Amino acid sequence: MTPQEIVPKERVPIAAITGTKGKTTTVAIVSDVLLSLKKNVLKVDTTGHFVNGERRSTLEDSKRIWRLVPSVAPGRYLWEFFAHPELTENGFAVLEAAIGSSSIKGLGYNYHKVGAFLNVYEDHLGSSERLKEKRDIAKAKAFVFSKLFHTDSYAVFNADDELVVEMLTRVPEAAKGVSLVPFGIDFSHFDLKTHLAKGGIALTVRGKQVVLLRGEEEQPIVNLSNIPWTFDGEYGPSVWNILAAAGIIYGLLDGEWTDEVSKALEAVRLDPTAGRLTVLKNSAGVKIIADYAHEKVSLELMGKLAHTQTGENGKVLGVVRLAYDRTDELLSETAEIIARSYDKVIIYDKIDGYWRQAKATSRFPQVVGRTSQVMYDAAVKVNPDTTRIVREDEAIARAASSVQPGDVVVVIVNDDIERSLEFIKKSFNAEYI
Repeated sequence: MTPQEIVPKERVPIAAITGTKGKTTTVAIVSDVLLSLKKNVLKVDTTGHFVNGERRSTLEDSKRIWRLVPSVAPGRYLWEFFAHPELTENGFAVLEAAIGSSSIKGLGYNYHKVGAFLNVYEDHLGSSERLKEKRDIAKAKAFVFSKLFHTDSYAVFNADDELVVEMLTRVPEAAKGVSLVPFGIDFSHFDLKTHLAKGGIALTVRGKQVVLLRGEEEQPIVNLSNIPWTFDGEYGPSVWNILAAAGIIYGLLDGEWTDEVSKALEAVRLDPTAGRLTVLKNSAGVKIIADYAHEKVSLELMGKLAHTQTGENGKVLGVVRLAYDRTDELLSETAEIIARSYDKVIIYDKIDGYWRQAKATSRFPQVVGRTSQVMYDAAVKVNPDTTRIVREDEAIARAASSVQPGDVVVVIVNDDIERSLEFIKKSFNAEYI
């Protein structure tokens, strides 16, 4: 087969998803819906890349071969469509794009059909000279708008996030064919009325329903009560993920929303091994929520969710960690919020000297136990029932030995999610529910 013969005849629609929180989950939702619709799907997330749901590579493969995580320059994996040209028939690419894709490494391709910007939270601040405030993060991630096709493309964005809306100025002036697809609850930073009057669409929530707004029309498209991991529509991050995913799917399908699409979206279930709202329970009545939350807002909301799940006289215990590449100020601020959000706190460390050794880095030195110490020093001042245990497995075991029936434990999993889940199952003698 010649190179000319393996070049796809039609350009495969690409959706690039960026933001601080929810990228991996949103990518998973969109991919699962497309697979339900019998499409050929390339998915790239933080753990590797997949073709039609089958894993083709891992995070470690990417780091070993390219010295990059998969979500930096995710266009590397578009080669699948050239190596397997049959995938271009009803083919789609759904790519998680981390902030590193704004660096010299880029996205790994020129343009995409759908660019989705989920949110901007205080994460990565201080991790490089260019990221000193939240607006710097927004500017770095604005590539998701600047790389839109000039025709037949869609900017999907959180209309309740001021910085996300501000970055719409990065849509190229020549891109007259870009359709704006805002999603939000109150649209506090976007002129929704004018947008709808000009023929635009938007996505929001009415009661337990996600609705598609067109002019004066409100079309219910998703019943949140049918999606267990939204907790009957009460857990905000899950609802935002659904809104974003609906907007991305709308763009990829050029606005052809059908009952089949709605049913496919309501049927999505999160992978219990992915560390996103994975719920387990043991015979003593202790519920464990495993999640990958890694910044202030998400960690606080996870604590609030856990409090709604306790039994009579139940307490909420958090087993938490943060990455080392944060300023001490941000680590301390986040630890204080954690301390207020959980009745009891156990802090462990990603760099523990056992499961993960310290490595030489240029900006933030890796020191065994240092991150957990900074967090502990701040948290214990706010919540005296705070403990520091450097190793993850030992921290989870301590939590299991100290809980009572009706308690809820939130475990913020480590990078090796499957290993974290095994620790939980073993220590608590718990199973997925």
